[in-house]
Amino acid sequence: MNSRQTALSTDDYLDLYLLAKEIKDETWQQETLAALKTQQNRSFEEKQSALVQEIWEDFKQLNEVISFTYRLIQKEPTNEQFQTKLRHLRERRITLSRELYLAKKQYVEHTQ
Repeated sequence: MNSRQTALSTDDYLDLYLLAKEIKDETWQQETLAALKTQQNRSFEEKQSALVQEIWEDFKQLNEVISFTYRLIQKEPTNEQFQTKLRHLRERRITLSRELYLAKKQYVEHTQ
């Protein structure tokens, strides 16, 4: 489901909630609110899961580039350009590791 469909669905739930409020049907109001919260939780979980997957793919790709750079350094150990590139790649990997940790942590906290 794309974000536009989710937004329309959220609007629909809000319209139903207002209708239930207008006709003073508290049970329907509570059911509508519960359904809306469930939908919002599901949407967050899907987005967070996609984010974790995206970061993980970036991390794996970065590891491949690091591995390739190591092989280049083995062939030319005195090449300072390769050393600098490797340093930057390692820094990027640390950043991605932190992002992955935080995204997973948010996902787990939200699903508990």
